[in-house]
Amino acid sequence: MDNARYQAELEVLRRKLPTSWYCFEGIGTPSPCLKMAARTNSGNLYTLHFDLSQFPMTSPKVFVTKMLKTKNGSEMRCCSPMMHTLDSEHGWTRICHYGYRSWTPNVSLYKVFIKCRLWLEMYEAHLRTGKEIQYYLNHQA
Repeated sequence: MDNARYQAELEVLRRKLPTSWYCFEGIGTPSPCLKMAARTNSGNLYTLHFDLSQFPMTSPKVFVTKMLKTKNGSEMRCCSPMMHTLDSEHGWTRICHYGYRSWTPNVSLYKVFIKCRLWLEMYEAHLRTGKEIQYYLNHQA
């Protein structure tokens, strides 16, 4: 991500999420990232880690910085179309947020954050109801 894109992303986050916590790290290095706090409607707080190493040319990998578990107690570490997850890295659950064909370099990190925030709401609905996340969310191409 070049400096102009970084500044544009920072401006959007400041404008759209003025009271949210976020932190860019390693910009200009081979492993840049964005860390953001996401609070669900039920008040639970999650930290999201965005791997920006290929952004904006490819969709950033986004992780919840812990290993989440399903309602039945299974770790969400594998790719699961039913739960909208991808294979874990770092011991963290990876969220599926944009389909490969739906991604363009014009998509902002704010839009990715909104999709991940929605995923967290559906995850908590899964914990309450036992219904898989795909019950609530459609897949993108």
